[in-house]
Parts: sequence; C-alpha cells; structure tokens
Amino acid sequence: MVAQAIRARGYEALAMADVYPDGVDQRVADPEWIEKADREGWIALTKDPSIIRDHREVLAATTLRVFAFTNANLTGAEMVERLGTNFNRILQRARKPGPYVWAITPDGLQRRWPRD
Repeated sequence: MVAQAIRARGYEALAMADVYPDGVDQRVADPEWIEKADREGWIALTKDPSIIRDHREVLAATTLRVFAFTNANLTGAEMVERLGTNFNRILQRARKPGPYVWAITPDGLQRRWPRD
C-alpha cells in the first residue's frame, strides 16, 4: 500500500517483498537490508522506530537516508496518510547525504539521528 502510494506520485518504490521475495522479507536481518539499501543508494522507509537503538553502528557505517514511522502498529492507510502529509518534506531532506534517520510523526518530521 505504501509503495503503491509512492509510485502513484511518480517515484520508484520497492517494498521489502520486492527485494526479498518468497517470504524472505520476513526473515532478513536488519543489518543485511540496511547495507543493501546503502549499496544501492536507496532511501529507506521503515516502521521500525527502534532502528536507531538497535542498529546505530550499522547505520553509522553507511550513507543511508532513513525515514521511520514512529509507531510499528500503524495501518497501511495511516502510513499513507502520514506519508502524504510529509511527502514534500521527505523529498527535501532526502536530497542531503546521509546517514541519518528522520521520524515521520503526526505533526511532521523530526530528526532522530544523528543529533545536531
């Protein structure tokens, strides 16, 4: 649903199941997809708000640009709504090189890592 919403705006988007098919997306370790996204030059969109706490060292070794929903229990429709509200802000911030993590909150974007 989220990838479709991004595509509907004219941008390329790959869901984890596109990159890791046949259920592998449910088993791939976070460091693996983080490193792959970095190698490919992708922008990562995640609903794992603990990515910074759990993978700070991996992120620090990359140039990955990450935008994270702040609640892993959001529905697809809720994520699409937040994405739509913040889409232009995400595009503006994504022009800058990483690594960084911005949180997508109900009120906008908040830089979560690294702290300035």
